[in-house]
Amino acid sequence: MLERFDLALFDFRNCGRNSFHAAEPHNYPRFARDNLAVHRAIAIAWGEKTTVGVFHSMSAIAELLAVIEGVWHWDALVLLDPPVVPPVDHPLRASFLAAGEILRDAARNRQSRFSDPAELAEVFRTLHRFRRMRRGVAELNARSTLRFVPADGAWELCCPGPVVAGLYTDVAALPIWQEAGPPARPMLIVGSDPELDGALKTSRRCPEFCELHGIEYAAVPGTTHLLQVEEPERRFALFHGFFLKHGITE
Repeated sequence: MLERFDLALFDFRNCGRNSFHAAEPHNYPRFARDNLAVHRAIAIAWGEKTTVGVFHSMSAIAELLAVIEGVWHWDALVLLDPPVVPPVDHPLRASFLAAGEILRDAARNRQSRFSDPAELAEVFRTLHRFRRMRRGVAELNARSTLRFVPADGAWELCCPGPVVAGLYTDVAALPIWQEAGPPARPMLIVGSDPELDGALKTSRRCPEFCELHGIEYAAVPGTTHLLQVEEPERRFALFHGFFLKHGITE
């Protein structure tokens, strides 16, 4: 991608290299406001250029929330497997809520301290849902999600499980499914394989959501919710076709 684009990579609030903002909200409206600040900083640093926002999962939800509120800062959006939740009258909503509660409870009990990033990398390698990740991703993910604690030489999660836990259930309260509509600018939702054994319920609803609201949709066969670290080349091929179609690249 570096051969074709200037890349601005950033960690979301309380994640990666960011400081921990324990006293401030860790929720979707806050993320949406943060993304606007990031976009403004990009324009200041590089000047006014065509920008495409690429976001995965919860960060994709933050962008959809901004869009339904009428805030379009990017010239185009590519959203990877956003966990959109159907409205109250949808027959599958109850199962979505139950799945979110399971993930929330698991996050609340997530191990937060490790002796070394290698210990967390081993956890990633042994968990079934991470089985399709490319070689080396477990180690990279561990280094990116832990910070060193000089006081005792341990490593701890940059974003502790209890802080992120509420996001798994808060998404159900957002009016994205009801209020989204045909996008005012180019938007592509790239989903994981909805037919794969063990596919998340949200990935199976992405095609329905996109058809309902006139949003371009494509899926990457054989991938899970972590499609960006499972099949990055195939994912980028979809991006490139989308960019060509809308005149973003030549």
